[in-house]
Amino acid sequence: LCGAREPIYNLNRIIQLQAVLEIITNETARALDLLADQATQMRTAIFQHRMVLDYLLAEEGGVCGKLNDSNCCLKIDDNGQVVKQITSGIRKLAHVPVQTWKGWEFDPFSWLPGAPWVKHILCYVAWLW
Repeated sequence: LCGAREPIYNLNRIIQLQAVLEIITNETARALDLLADQATQMRTAIFQHRMVLDYLLAEEGGVCGKLNDSNCCLKIDDNGQVVKQITSGIRKLAHVPVQTWKGWEFDPFSWLPGAPWVKHILCYVAWLW
């Protein structure tokens, strides 16, 4: 038989691809978390520098007065926590719990609607026959 056509070969390939996808997803999420942390740190540093510049240029009206710009408000959103929430969701989505073999589960009456007792009666009748 050709190896690519055997069900166990295909199942193993799917499991390998699943593992690789989870690793890639986790590493991508980790990289995004690092970038989010760096962006938050840069935001903090920029605000600190702006405060120092405003202090040093206080006699001239701060940075805006020195630049003669009435619309020089410094606004940098901190989206680090939002990014981390998204990456957490990505990790949860990509994670596949460990699966164990439970044997063959075959129910010949799975097509029957209704209560389980109907299936039991049919099994008993079939057994008596």
